[in-house]
Amino acid sequence: MKKELFMRKIRERGMRIILSNDPLFDSYTVQSFRELKGFIKYINFDCQIKKSGGCKDWPDSSNCCCNDCLSSVGYFQQMIDSDFVYYARRFNAKTGFWRKEKGCALPHKMRSVTCLTHHCNYKNHKHCTKDLEGFSTGMVMIKERLNKLRKDLYIDN
Repeated sequence: MKKELFMRKIRERGMRIILSNDPLFDSYTVQSFRELKGFIKYINFDCQIKKSGGCKDWPDSSNCCCNDCLSSVGYFQQMIDSDFVYYARRFNAKTGFWRKEKGCALPHKMRSVTCLTHHCNYKNHKHCTKDLEGFSTGMVMIKERLNKLRKDLYIDN
């Protein structure tokens, strides 16, 4: 997506841009946060994306559980200014960061906490206990810890 259109989308959403040259900006902690998020790629969410775009739990959807990726701009709350071009290049005007047959176009370390921790209801996984939203309790704990760290950093990517 063109940078101007992406900036308009971000402003419509009310997203905050964080300046990386701010003296309070902690690039070391941001990198640690991204590395922690990268570990989530090793968790098997059992996604089965089909050529139609749907998956095992959302077969009629064109983009599975990521339907709101476009309107939410990947569920980001804030974005670092130095990452703006990276996200703008990967954001599609019709599907957000979603890609048919592939899923998210972003690597795990660059996704929002919401996108990293959401998964289908695990109805076929008897070893998982679930909260009311359908998350396993382990994922709820990971999500809470990532959200706390994100809040402490004042960033979301």
